[in-house]
Amino acid sequence: FIAGDETDVYHALSQADRYLSPLGYNPDSRKDSVINYQPRKFHKPVRERKPFAVAPTEDGEDSEGYMLCVTWLLNTQPLSPMMELAWIVLDSLLLGKPSSPLRKALEDSNLGEETIGGGLEDELLQSTFAIGMKGVQSREDVNALEDLMMETLHILDSDGFSEDEIASSMNTIEFQLREGGGGLRGMEVFLAALGKWNYDLSPKDALVYEDSLKLMKDEIDKTGSNVFQQLIHDSLLGNNHRVVLEMYPSTTLETEQLQDAKKAQYQSLIDEGVKLKKLQDTEETPEVIATNPALSISDIDPTPIEYPIHVEDNAFKSGIRLVTHEVSSSGIAYVDFGLDISMIPYEDAILLPSLISLLNEAGTDDMTDAEFRNHIGKVTGGVFATMEIMSMKPKGWEDDSKVLPGVNMLTMLFIRGKCTTDGLPDLYDVFKKVLMEINFDDSQSILQNALKSNLSSKKSNVASRGHSYANQRIRGRYSVRSFIDEKVYGVSSLESYARLKKLRETILNGSRDGMLLNLTGDRSVLDAIMDYAEDFLVNGLPVDLGNPAPPSPDFHSVDHPWIASARADMLQSNPVRDEGIVVSTQVAYVGEGGRLYDVGDTVKGSTSVVSHYLTTGYMWDVIRAKNGAYGAYSQFSRNDGIATLYTYRDPNSPEATLDAFHEGADDILQAASSSLTRNNNAAITTAIIGTIGGLDGSALSAKEAGWTALIRYLHGESVLCRQRWRKEILESSVDDFINYAQRLKSWKTPSVAIVASQSAFDEMERDLSLFKAQ
Repeated sequence: FIAGDETDVYHALSQADRYLSPLGYNPDSRKDSVINYQPRKFHKPVRERKPFAVAPTEDGEDSEGYMLCVTWLLNTQPLSPMMELAWIVLDSLLLGKPSSPLRKALEDSNLGEETIGGGLEDELLQSTFAIGMKGVQSREDVNALEDLMMETLHILDSDGFSEDEIASSMNTIEFQLREGGGGLRGMEVFLAALGKWNYDLSPKDALVYEDSLKLMKDEIDKTGSNVFQQLIHDSLLGNNHRVVLEMYPSTTLETEQLQDAKKAQYQSLIDEGVKLKKLQDTEETPEVIATNPALSISDIDPTPIEYPIHVEDNAFKSGIRLVTHEVSSSGIAYVDFGLDISMIPYEDAILLPSLISLLNEAGTDDMTDAEFRNHIGKVTGGVFATMEIMSMKPKGWEDDSKVLPGVNMLTMLFIRGKCTTDGLPDLYDVFKKVLMEINFDDSQSILQNALKSNLSSKKSNVASRGHSYANQRIRGRYSVRSFIDEKVYGVSSLESYARLKKLRETILNGSRDGMLLNLTGDRSVLDAIMDYAEDFLVNGLPVDLGNPAPPSPDFHSVDHPWIASARADMLQSNPVRDEGIVVSTQVAYVGEGGRLYDVGDTVKGSTSVVSHYLTTGYMWDVIRAKNGAYGAYSQFSRNDGIATLYTYRDPNSPEATLDAFHEGADDILQAASSSLTRNNNAAITTAIIGTIGGLDGSALSAKEAGWTALIRYLHGESVLCRQRWRKEILESSVDDFINYAQRLKSWKTPSVAIVASQSAFDEMERDLSLFKAQ
């Protein structure tokens, strides 16, 4: 599969043809690879109970609760394009928003902590639908939860969905179809096509939607909710081909599995492993490597990618900054409104995620949460609140790549949305409602569900994404900025509810020069949006004429107000030390990091090349390919001068992985006189090209282009700085690799964070500060 400019595609296809044509065509290969449809053959639902490992609490009991998930097989023959779309819309109706009826029924029941299952899965030949909850406290609650699922589906089968619910989901899905996912567009097309192509269906079927969308709208116009009620009746309620899976916690499972492993005979696997190690240790000859197609430095554009931006202070004499980006957007307007939140006391900063949850999920003074969220989906392409905490360059450092002091920081609350030009009045009206009319008094259950789900997600993420957690813990020991991230995005308590309304008032009463409106779209979109933008900025926001707020500080020149308190908090709660986080897992997540550069040190673009080389070279070859970790990474940040090495789903003992980390610098130094200089520095060239690929990425969507340009502007980085950084990447040399390796060997006060099982820590000799993930 190839994506890119037309000339690139034809060139790549011709090269692929020269390679593939001599292999010939085997007519039996397609016949032998056919996957047949599985019939529905369960006369009654299949019920399974399985244990999952948990760490015991201090009293010896488990703390995880049960899990229940019900999964249906939906189709036994190809679905028509319209019915495929109908299932996507039904999935949105049932689960797409916190106010969606099936999701809301489960979350409001207090039978579990968080919904699981994911709803519709339609990427395989046969689609499935799965829903359940984790954190269920008793067997009785497990049974009650299944009953609640079926009762809710029966009600929806009988009553159907309202016109607003259907219009909201249809509009949301249509925006998604027209926009794409906002990621790598070529990969999106490829993966969508693959879902059909894998099963000998036309890949085009996954890429066209206009006809099925029209048919879907016509069907809704004729029958309303009936098409969705029929799917619920036939494929969920009337479908016994489903699996009801209950998972129960076991504090002894891990020990039992280890004992079983010791009893088992794995000599044949060991012998195969020895052969594999021998193959992995055998380097390819230069002649074989030379046959691999490769880019050269001359193929790379030396100019960094820039995105259009225009900044106007005190727009329409409102006191608010207006930032615009003229890019091709297919007639869609992207609007972001930001407010400074630095006036919030540091001790209240942990409440901000709860505030954002209410802005995203609660109703208004005159609409319930379901009514308001359906209204948003019906008249816009989506509106949501988010928070940004970003480093800023000190004044005078715009053109330099230096390690930042970490005290210059911007904290903002953003309301972000999108719509077509005819929906602009509705979009700004929704913005005003989100900012000023959210009903906090009747939203306690929404906040409770959000906090409960947040806590459950964080607990499970430590066990399933421990590499990210370890990396974050390490960085938070050296950088106040990173520590604030970890602190603010922690879990708030329910006792904080009463302070949220005051928090909103404080933010809205902030200085207007700390606010900004960011607009992205075609020229025609920007022209259409200006009248509405002026009315919103001048008349749509509260103004306290009797007690105007003091001007927002220039955080390029002064410390952020949270810094002093956060630094004291960091020294007390997250000092530089080696930590072990105990979870129930059969693999480990091992991280080590430290400071390579001090504040004010100049950092060259070549550092990103060496870090990339470590990930794709030594870390891949030794820790991933040979030692069996599912992932192994090197990460260096020029903003804080901190480097980390960490693994994902690592089957080795943490001690062995740490030893491997410590050999990474020596591997670079040895390569500096051998493989790095071989074939005219081919290994360095490969690392440079890979680094540029990560820097440039795929072509950004209109939304992401405008947002990226805004963040660059707020960060305070100049075009000259980006140009210099790119030039230093392209000019990376062996000396740069040696310099980085020498710094890595002399890490300043390095420390460790490991996520693993208690048994793994029991076998370690290193002295760690252990705590359980709760």
